Amino acid sequence: MDLKTAVKTFKPVTGKVMRRLSQDNIISFPLDDADQRLLSSLSHIWRHDWYVSQMNKSFRPDKRAAMLAFPEFGKIERYILSTYLNLKPRMKVSVTEMADRIHEFFEVEYPLSKIKRVRQIAYNLRRRSREESCKRTMIQLALLEESKEKNSRERLSFSPDKLSK
Repeated sequence: MDLKTAVKTFKPVTGKVMRRLSQDNIISFPLDDADQRLLSSLSHIWRHDWYVSQMNKSFRPDKRAAMLAFPEFGKIERYILSTYLNLKPRMKVSVTEMADRIHEFFEVEYPLSKIKRVRQIAYNLRRRSREESCKRTMIQLALLEESKEKNSRERLSFSPDKLSK
């Protein structure tokens, strides 16, 4: 089975997730029977809220909110974001200082342009509200906006023939 067919068959597991599973050598294309069973199980798990909520409970609430609000962010991006969001007023961390911290803690050379991008996101979040609860408020707003978009997409995709099922 190829990627395009697999994406249709194993919803809600996305093509991006399947490509990552392939890159991590968890599955391989074309899919064999074992790979299809694995994707079928993942599909079953991700379709049921109970499983997803149980897995998410293992994360701290702040980390869980950040992962949901910024799903494309990895560990390093979340570190950068939380560092800049938690700065005290009038304190600054330069991009080169952040790069040095990343090199020290994560032992990788991280591109300055990516640090600047995440720093700008953090500054935009902080600029909207100077209150202590800014971080939580902005992340909750991002989550709310995301759920509104999802609900509106679902309403648009609703068809009358679903009522007969």
